[in-house]
Amino acid sequence: MSSSVPGLQDTIVLCGPALDPGKAGYGAGKGGYVRNVSVLLQHFAAGDVKMTLSPYSTRRYSRWWKLVLPFRLIGDLVVFARNARQGGAVHVMMTYGLAIYREFGMSLIARGLRRPLILDIRGGSFVPWLESAGWLQRSLAHWVLRHAAVILGQGTAVVEYLRPRYGGKVHHFPNFVQSAHLPVRLEPRCMQPGLSVIFVGYCYEGKGVFELVEGCAQAARQGLTLRLTLVGAESADFQAFLDRFQAPPALRIERRGTLEFEQVQALLDAHDVFCFPTRHAGEGHPNAITEAMAHALVIVTTRHGFIPELLDESDAYFVDSGSAQALASTLLHIDRHRDEARRKSGSARAAVQRRFMEARVLGDLRDLYRRTLHPAGERR
Repeated sequence: MSSSVPGLQDTIVLCGPALDPGKAGYGAGKGGYVRNVSVLLQHFAAGDVKMTLSPYSTRRYSRWWKLVLPFRLIGDLVVFARNARQGGAVHVMMTYGLAIYREFGMSLIARGLRRPLILDIRGGSFVPWLESAGWLQRSLAHWVLRHAAVILGQGTAVVEYLRPRYGGKVHHFPNFVQSAHLPVRLEPRCMQPGLSVIFVGYCYEGKGVFELVEGCAQAARQGLTLRLTLVGAESADFQAFLDRFQAPPALRIERRGTLEFEQVQALLDAHDVFCFPTRHAGEGHPNAITEAMAHALVIVTTRHGFIPELLDESDAYFVDSGSAQALASTLLHIDRHRDEARRKSGSARAAVQRRFMEARVLGDLRDLYRRTLHPAGERR
């Protein structure tokens, strides 16, 4: 058994970011990530498997971050070594990149303490990062993967990449929607004149927000009345772009900044279309897309990262990356074919209920936890 101390053998130590996204965490680049930690702790607060948090630091952008990095690394490992003793296994949310040095240290500590390591690879950039990393980081990553008891991949692409080398210990662990936050009563979408469009995420070039604004403006100049709501912190160049942008009369742009989870859910409920024209080749599984699907919004997105694993042509409208014209044409098409758009939005919501609900995803995770904490020869 991984721990002989009474009570600890049924506890998972979750190593993830501290629960401090700020008052307004959604749209700041880490709100969904921090929320995942909060939901996991809430879900595993009761039952036969418990969970406790061992927080690690997250980078705050400043000119001094490289100087602070070694001290952060040491501090995170000291905290982890202390907290890892409080459970029967450790679940590390892996962010790779420069964090691989911390993750390698945590793997060594877990091995020294004889705590099984559950390695949770977050985001969609892991495979391209691993293939392009230098020999040292790549070697450290494979050491951590080799010595993990369980490997979780947010996307099936990660699972399919790692399973030939690491076998059956690699499992799919997507993002999910809490049962309590699946809307029960929904108004049909696209029932009013014009369209209301929402984007949720960090507003910078990589998320396609420049062409989103231009595409909405093009559609408005062709006669479509539009309201575009932008939720998220704005990069300096996008902020400057919006400050000088002259929207046509038929387009109203609302800049909401970063918001709390409940505020975002209310805004999703009040819109027709969720537009996510990301250019990011390493796009993971954004919480905001799954939540928009749960609200039965009409989804317009690109095919980057894990997004094609979540949606297909029956669930969403796909556009070419970087094309304002494609976005404008799609919005005009939705306006002309509203019944079709509502069918797609209903299909997307059904996909969430079938594949991405808390009970299913975290039920599978609980089973993995049980098998890790109590291997076949040790089960009670």
